Amino acid sequence: MKKATPNPPPSSSTNIDPPPEIIFTVRAGLSTEAALSNASEMLESATVCAYDCAEHLDGQHRKQVLAVVQMIEIAQLLVDDALNRECPVA
Repeated sequence: MKKATPNPPPSSSTNIDPPPEIIFTVRAGLSTEAALSNASEMLESATVCAYDCAEHLDGQHRKQVLAVVQMIEIAQLLVDDALNRECPVA
């Protein structure tokens, strides 16, 4: 029996699966704007989590978590600045 339609052409996709030891990877072709936007959102979430954690701590442990908050906020400023330079809002 002959098929009414031919087989589709083989995929010319250049997406190659990463080696099995790599659990997470960044999607090939991800735009700078998408990468920076996602990083900014993750940093914002990390800040909220760290502040919440610091509220339940006292003494040295609280100071350590607040130091982490400060580092996250500095990273947030860097990412947001890069996002504004790479993808300015009109």
